[in-house]
Amino acid sequence: MNTTYIQASNDQIKTAEGQGHLLPTKNIKLKNEGIKIRFSEMGDPSNPAVILLHGVPENLQAWYAVAPLLVEKYHVLALDWPGFGGSESLASTELYNSRYFADVLVDFMDTLDISKANIVGTDIGLLPAFLVGLKHPDRVLKLAVMDGIPFFRPEYASWELRSFAKKGSILGKALVNWFPSISSKIARAKGFYRGNSIPKEIRQAFADDGKSKTNQKAFLSYFQNFHISQTYFEKHVAELTTPVLVIWGTHDRFIDKKLAHEIAITVPNAKLKLIEKAGHYVHMDKPNELTRIVSDFVG
Repeated sequence: MNTTYIQASNDQIKTAEGQGHLLPTKNIKLKNEGIKIRFSEMGDPSNPAVILLHGVPENLQAWYAVAPLLVEKYHVLALDWPGFGGSESLASTELYNSRYFADVLVDFMDTLDISKANIVGTDIGLLPAFLVGLKHPDRVLKLAVMDGIPFFRPEYASWELRSFAKKGSILGKALVNWFPSISSKIARAKGFYRGNSIPKEIRQAFADDGKSKTNQKAFLSYFQNFHISQTYFEKHVAELTTPVLVIWGTHDRFIDKKLAHEIAITVPNAKLKLIEKAGHYVHMDKPNELTRIVSDFVG
C-alpha cells in the first residue's frame, strides 16, 4: 500500500453571498457539457487548488466547516453535482453515473482554467474522483477519498444503500421519493458519530434538497447506475498512478470499514487513515482532524 485562477465572463458567473455557516456560491455554465453548475470558491487563486466533492444526502454545503480551514494554504472549490443543490439537472437518468460525473469535474476544471488540482471526494464523490485520476492523471495532483464504494461490494453496504441501488426497489423509492424526511432522519441518526449536530442552516439546505424532485431523480438514478462505473473502475484500477489517501470513519454505519482496507490494498500508491470517533460524514464529524490529515497529505 503504499491552478490557475478563474477566467470566465460576467455572464457566465453569478454570485450569491453566504449566510451564517453557508458557503458563498456562484453559478457557471460548463463550456463543454453546457450545464449550469453551482460552486463555491475560497482562498488565494495563486495557491494549489483543492476541489471538494460532496456525497448524499448532501450538497456543497457539506464542506461548510472544512473549506474555511483550507483557505489559508489552498485555492478551495466545492461544487454541486448535476441535479444536486443548485446545479442543473440532466436530461437523461442514464447520465447520472460516476463516469459522467468525472467528465463533469474535468469540464468544470477546464471552464475555470484550473490545470491541476488536489481532489477530495466523499461518498458518491469518491468514485468520480478515482476516475478522473485514472483517465486524466495529468490533471490530478493527489486524491483523498473517503467513505464510498468504488467496487461492486453490496456486502459492505447498509440496507439503505442496497435498497437505493436495487432496480425497481419499492423501499428505495419510498425513502427517496415518498418519505424524504424519514430518509433525512436516518442519515442524521446513523451517519454521524453519536448524533453529532450540524448548524441549522446546513441541515435546512440538505432538507430542502431532499424535497426537490430534481434531487430525488439524481439521487436514485445515480445509485441505480452505480454498478456500471464500479465494474469499470475495478477492471482498470491497476492503471491508476495518482497518489491516494483513503480516509474512513471508524464508526461508519453505512459502509463497513473493511472496504476501506480493501481499497487501500487494491489501489496502487494508496495509504489508509482511520479517524476515530467519526461516522460516515467524517468531514462534518471531525472537520479539524480531516483538514489536518488532508493538508499533511497534499503538502
